[in-house]
Amino acid sequence: MSKTRLAVLGLAALLLAACGPVHPGAAAVVGDARIPMTDVDDVASVYCTASQQQAEQAQQQGGGGVDGVALRRQALADLLVGEVADQIAQERGYSIKVPALTAQDKAQLEQLFGDQADEAMKLVERNQRTSAIAIELAREEAPEGTDDEQLVQAGQQLLAQEIPEFDVSVDPRFGLDETVQQVAESGSLSVPGGELDATAVEDRPVALQCA
Repeated sequence: MSKTRLAVLGLAALLLAACGPVHPGAAAVVGDARIPMTDVDDVASVYCTASQQQAEQAQQQGGGGVDGVALRRQALADLLVGEVADQIAQERGYSIKVPALTAQDKAQLEQLFGDQADEAMKLVERNQRTSAIAIELAREEAPEGTDDEQLVQAGQQLLAQEIPEFDVSVDPRFGLDETVQQVAESGSLSVPGGELDATAVEDRPVALQCA
């Protein structure tokens, strides 16, 4: 699989919006759209497997645990930005077409993710769609000749600027303040964030590690 495809799995988190009351069972809400906790867990699980694969390839598997808390926060950020991007695309009438994964890509995802392959494929396609929408946003302002990488970066910034215009609520247990600065090592629904601040990843409860 190309580096570009793998990079899509780790789409950088953009700015979120103010934390506030969230519907029961939802990690975040964007207008009338809910982002369920189960979706966050599913995406975080794929990110966990990808992180473990990268650690093994770098022969760093003995260097400590992978932070499951951070992966859940990343998963929520990517899902939330994707939902905002979808709503922007609908409002502006963008026609977004994401290239289908090739048979080779699918085979490699199956090899890497096993039983999680279907979820990994959906995640790749979802993040590709978010990137495509970001490019469309950037094209409205970018000068001619700007390449796709530059457009993605510019589009991500524009997406971040648009998010405050949406009615967004984020479960405060994810440890983010209204500016999306991390205020606690949260991401757990049962362990207060302050208790984890000085705890090494490998010494945290198993539920908070990527395993």
